[in-house]
Amino acid sequence: MKPFCLTIAGSDPTSGAGIQADIRTFDRIGVHPFSAITAITYQTATEFYGFKSLSEELGKQLDAILNAYPIKYVKIGMIPDIKSLDLIKYSILSYKLIAVLDPVNISSVGERLSSEGFELEIERNLFPLVTVLTPNLEEAGYYANKELKNKTLDDLELLKDVAETIIKKMYVDQRISEIQKAIVIKSAGTDHDSIFDLACVSKLTNGKENLNFKIFKKPKLSLQGNVHGTGCVFSSAITAYLSLGNTLLESIEKAELFFGDRFLNFIKLPQEGRILDLTLDQEHIEVVNQIKEIYNFISSNRKFSMLIPEVRMNISGSLPNAVSKEEIAGIEGRITIVDEYPKASGEIKFGISNHTARLILEAKKFDNSINFILNMKYKSDWIKSLQEKTDLEFQEIIREQQPKEIMVEEESTMQWLIKKSIKEIGRIPDIIWDKGSIGKEPMIRLFGKNAEDIVNKLQKIINSIFN
Repeated sequence: MKPFCLTIAGSDPTSGAGIQADIRTFDRIGVHPFSAITAITYQTATEFYGFKSLSEELGKQLDAILNAYPIKYVKIGMIPDIKSLDLIKYSILSYKLIAVLDPVNISSVGERLSSEGFELEIERNLFPLVTVLTPNLEEAGYYANKELKNKTLDDLELLKDVAETIIKKMYVDQRISEIQKAIVIKSAGTDHDSIFDLACVSKLTNGKENLNFKIFKKPKLSLQGNVHGTGCVFSSAITAYLSLGNTLLESIEKAELFFGDRFLNFIKLPQEGRILDLTLDQEHIEVVNQIKEIYNFISSNRKFSMLIPEVRMNISGSLPNAVSKEEIAGIEGRITIVDEYPKASGEIKFGISNHTARLILEAKKFDNSINFILNMKYKSDWIKSLQEKTDLEFQEIIREQQPKEIMVEEESTMQWLIKKSIKEIGRIPDIIWDKGSIGKEPMIRLFGKNAEDIVNKLQKIINSIFN
């Protein structure tokens, strides 16, 4: 099932912050967004005019969503009043939600989003219920009762004390327990030409509390005006990565990378306003379009249904210099068969491929021109026909030859497949195939440089097998 995330936050007309930014972030990372609106705000990226609480409607929204769908992860943003707070608290407890709280009470342009002193109500009622807290430096200072301004790496010990003070408030008994939690102080300080976030993840080791601190740096910006919605995007990214099965620290690390990739990419608005650009750049769009081209070729021919394996088919495409799975796009849910034709189960998104992504990344270490891969069903007579009738280059991999330590790790297996091929023929062939093994389906894997290359090879394959 596709991962779900819920955002409980205010509505922002610019879509650069609030519930709209949360939804866009969830979608970009590859989880389905559900939403419940706490308030309607009247604002631009540079001016805040006011808000209207929707606390009277919030309970109905939450009941409708949480009663119908198996939601586990929630990001909480703007909480305008005590009634909204009570409803959110009730939902976390009743549905055992794993919550990420961005404790925003002041808008990015300096206007309050709730009544004076409401921060204490949030601290008292929500801190012990949330798993991750993402305050900025000013908010962290408030909750730790310390004056924090213009901090640098020289103040790291003070910042660690602040993080420890706050994270202990996230536990009912005020002590670190076996429940792992985390706090990330955003823009905690500066270091020469960079600013840094400070993350603190708690865990219990041999009955003793252990706080793991980590610093994340990004370039310091020198610009006029306001950058709108950065905290919303960051906290939503953590929530999304948690829903994808990552640990707390892994989710924070991936959220930092996701945010960092967009940190210097702004949509500039009038009056010196800026919001993070969450749209795909042209290079990413080109990869998506090439996958679409390959998919359209396959889905228009019923014969390709015969090539779909039991684990289903996927088409994965890579950015030219990809080094991580997040830079590989694939079809969410893969390709199945509907009404005798190949049919995609989901959309084309980056970061969702697994086996095929690892194959591309390993292949690119030896030949960086390899950018696309497609997996197909194996039949011995197909291989024989292809070898006799096409000029495609083949390499058989015998899984039983894998070292035992590699057999138990699928990631190592994908790397071994490529390395074995390089060792045997000195290059990446058009097709790597194997007869499978215990628990492993036989498979044909087609490699190519671009959509045109893959389509040409697929045409040869379909002509050879079925003509």
